Amino acid sequence: MRPEKLEKRSGEATRRRILAAAIARFAHASFEEVRLRDIAADVGVDVALVHRSFGSKEQLFAAAVVEACPAALLSADRSRLGAVFASFALESQQHDGLHIFIRSLTSPLARDLIRACCYRDFIGPLAAKLEGQASQQRAALFVSCLIGFSIMREVLRVEPLLADSDSGPMIQRLLAACLDEVGPLVASDQNSSQSS
Repeated sequence: MRPEKLEKRSGEATRRRILAAAIARFAHASFEEVRLRDIAADVGVDVALVHRSFGSKEQLFAAAVVEACPAALLSADRSRLGAVFASFALESQQHDGLHIFIRSLTSPLARDLIRACCYRDFIGPLAAKLEGQASQQRAALFVSCLIGFSIMREVLRVEPLLADSDSGPMIQRLLAACLDEVGPLVASDQNSSQSS
């Protein structure tokens, strides 16, 4: 193998190790608390290599958010998205993305980066798979339900949501319903909801 190919493979492997260390750090501390020096030390490289590989802390954070989120699951067939994401929500190892999300909500900069990644890498592609009106809103509602369920189950440990056998089918139906096109709210619907 030629030296430049070996160097490229080595560089890619180091970049992946840096990204894995960043995900672990951002999942356990807020954006402001994480230092690039600490990530570099976790990997055993100079901090200059972290800068050279990712450009900035913000760019590394955005890459960590994308890597830790389940956007790859969007390749599933539209009819299976509810089931695929419900299964994902029930897996305990999926929580790095959730913890990054929660730990970074207090940082305006990190919040902006998460919002941008969410639209670009998740809501936008999901909306593109949907037919009919309000695809952006339906995709955003899907993400909201997924995140809300995950927070209630994994962070707050709300007892009724902990049993996979009970929660699995319900979250699957809820997520699938978010993706379905619903007609406009008509006067009869408004009257029945107001009388309840």
